[in-house]
Amino acid sequence: MPVCEIFNVPETGCYGYRYYFSGRPVHYTLDTCRTLQDSLDCCDVHRERIWREASDADETKILISDSYKAGSALDRSFR
Repeated sequence: MPVCEIFNVPETGCYGYRYYFSGRPVHYTLDTCRTLQDSLDCCDVHRERIWREASDADETKILISDSYKAGSALDRSFR
């Protein structure tokens, strides 16, 4: 299941997201969203992911998702 992280780029003030599989290099990154909401709208269009706050260990990460809501189309496709 792909992990998705939403992060902030302090140098530009923009938000972004990246997809990767746990233990593997980042597959895709976009870092030009103007707001956190714009970033969520881009990476979770149908609101099928379960989001949690990232740990304080990395100050740029805001939200992380490594699962889908039960019964969502993507959840069913991974089963």
